[in-house]
Amino acid sequence: MKATVRDRILLLLSIKEPGARIDLQHIFEKVSRDEKSPLAEPDIQHELEQMAKGGLVRVGEGVYYITDGGMKLIKNLLPEIGEDLNLSYRMVLIAKNYYEKVADYLLPFLRERPASIIKIFSDDADPLRKVKPLFVRYARYKPKPVFIKIDSKESLMRYVDDHALDYVPYVHSFDMKEPSWLVLDLDAGEDLRSMEEGFLAVKFVAGELLRLLRENGVHAAVKFSGSRGMQVWASLDNGKMPKGDLFAFYRLLIQRIQAKVEEEIKSAQPPAALLPLVEKGLTTSTVAKKEERSEKVLVDWSSMKPYGDVRAPFSIHYKTGLVSCPVDPARILQFEPSEARPEAVARDAERLFHHFELIKSDPSSLMRSLQM
Repeated sequence: MKATVRDRILLLLSIKEPGARIDLQHIFEKVSRDEKSPLAEPDIQHELEQMAKGGLVRVGEGVYYITDGGMKLIKNLLPEIGEDLNLSYRMVLIAKNYYEKVADYLLPFLRERPASIIKIFSDDADPLRKVKPLFVRYARYKPKPVFIKIDSKESLMRYVDDHALDYVPYVHSFDMKEPSWLVLDLDAGEDLRSMEEGFLAVKFVAGELLRLLRENGVHAAVKFSGSRGMQVWASLDNGKMPKGDLFAFYRLLIQRIQAKVEEEIKSAQPPAALLPLVEKGLTTSTVAKKEERSEKVLVDWSSMKPYGDVRAPFSIHYKTGLVSCPVDPARILQFEPSEARPEAVARDAERLFHHFELIKSDPSSLMRSLQM
């Protein structure tokens, strides 16, 4: 179903912050860019007048804003005409609806720490199918950089209204003294990613890492990356760690965990499709030399550093539009990316949140198991 000029106007107005009044020139410029047939400003003005008569927009002193009826209509139309509408606008509208519902589940991973955000805007060459991302690390840069701080639903929604789709907190608090989380980021090598078994291999490794940690008294959790990977998270009692640079110790800890899991995988019972990969060695923690790990799952430790960041649970991935959502540990192998659609996650957010409670754990048993 082809989108109309009316649909493009409604979508544009729907993503503006609440109460925003938009002038005719702005509407004309944005709609003309996205509409393939030529338009003139009087065409847009006539359409707006008809929409006002239909109760879809309101007019006041040369500015326009969407009504509740107009908002309801464009939300209902998105599944039918979405592919013919501006991609960044679609994603922002979905994000506004989604984050309004899941803010309470996202905020615990943003509070009391710096965060980066990724805003999305219309791609200059192909606004209907591509977005232009803007990575933002600071709330302001002058006279000196100030970290982004998101500690309430109100502050979160202000960023969402400003086209911030993706939320990437640091692994440490504002003081940057030590990691708050242990994050094992799993990513398939280039060749493995293209194989039918690629995502299955990542899920299997996530399950094995989770098992190892839990068997050693660490309360760990798993989430989907939002793209093609998985992550295993835990919160460790840093007071039980050796003195010194804890970021360096966490990096070493992850490398030892990967080596231990690789050893134990050999005697595990992987899915039959993975047996040829397991025989050759399924995992690695060598971040460099991509060509040497093209058929392996990387257990990546590189976020364990000052200014190291990681996509928050319940954040939307700006490239895919899928949510980086917690995964039920009992069904890691059954998880499919389609389960990470924002509307599906929003419906199930409370249950998913309970799968990602990061209870601080004593790492002593784990360190003994790893001979550290």
